[in-house]
Amino acid sequence: MAGRNPKGGGRHAEKTTLKGQFLRTSLAMLVLSLLIGVAVMVAVMIFFTVRVPDGEKFLMESLSFLFGKQTIGPSRMVPVLVLAGVLLCLMVTGVCILLTSRLTGRITATLKTLRQAADNLRDGELDFQILSCDERELDELSHSLESVRQRLKATAVAEAAAQEERGLLMANLSHDLRTPITAIKGYVEGIQDGIANTPEKQRHYLEIVYNKSVILERLVRNMSDFSEYELGRMQYHFEYVEMGPFLRDLAEEYQVDVQQNGMTFTAQIPQGHYVVTADRSKLKRVLDNLVSNAIKYGRAGGAIALTAEEYERGLVIQVSDNGKGISAQALRHVFDSFFREDSARTSSVPGSGLGLAICRSIVDSHHGKIWLTSEEGEGTRAFLYLPLQKEEGLL
Repeated sequence: MAGRNPKGGGRHAEKTTLKGQFLRTSLAMLVLSLLIGVAVMVAVMIFFTVRVPDGEKFLMESLSFLFGKQTIGPSRMVPVLVLAGVLLCLMVTGVCILLTSRLTGRITATLKTLRQAADNLRDGELDFQILSCDERELDELSHSLESVRQRLKATAVAEAAAQEERGLLMANLSHDLRTPITAIKGYVEGIQDGIANTPEKQRHYLEIVYNKSVILERLVRNMSDFSEYELGRMQYHFEYVEMGPFLRDLAEEYQVDVQQNGMTFTAQIPQGHYVVTADRSKLKRVLDNLVSNAIKYGRAGGAIALTAEEYERGLVIQVSDNGKGISAQALRHVFDSFFREDSARTSSVPGSGLGLAICRSIVDSHHGKIWLTSEEGEGTRAFLYLPLQKEEGLL
């Protein structure tokens, strides 16, 4: 079937049932049989009247015999009855065969098409559409098959996309792992060959090796977290967390990291009592990623800010920078797995494209929300919303 009738939910109102069609066909056969019987009798009467000697008299005597006035013997009626019966049977049989063949032919053709559609589904051929049918029962069957086809098609597309993502993952990993490994190898060889012949050079080389090792550790952790996320095995340990002290402790840690990268860091954490149900390590993982992104994509000598404020029975945490920003097109895909803007790749910014995807999964598990706003050349703001607990109690 090459297409589908574009009728909406009221399609059944214009459909007929198979039972109704069989009843109409049977009624048509009955009416036509009666008409044929009358026509045959009239034809026989005309024939005897015109072609048989004393035919008119014979017919009158035959009618008198039929109505109980036995003026003639039954033997003279036999030819008339036999001829009329044969003609009647032949014509009625022909009409019944014609009407039944027409009905069964249409139904058989529809069933054959539906069988072909089922065979296509069995063989994995999904690039077709199933037409609607005139019969309600067959139309419902075709609609069900079309629904199955659409679901299988969607599943096939999703599997193809997943396969493409896996291929992209391998390409990203080979690139992201090769860069720090090559750097570590080069600086270690420099130390071994005596190029770093002063304590200052050795300290500088070791700092670079350490930083590259941190990048490798982050990549491996991202892959581990994403594997747990895909398999549905990410484990959480939820507890009541007082967000004020939690954020202030993180702010001290982030200030050191940001300043080491030549940027300024500010934090504005409210002094109120803000309690959320969270996994401390997973929540720190989200904020680590947001601050890390702000450092990676911020401009040299730029500023990063961490703020928090209460909003609609929740706490909104914001990480902002004044870096190069994200394009509007890329902003729609930043939470997709393995997504990386082309500019990030060409500028050799490390990352696997998994960080924000993992963050969204963690935040969803906390019944919160995460989103980004950005303007190219102005910077990016990352927002994290977590619902607040009214009071502490049993989890």
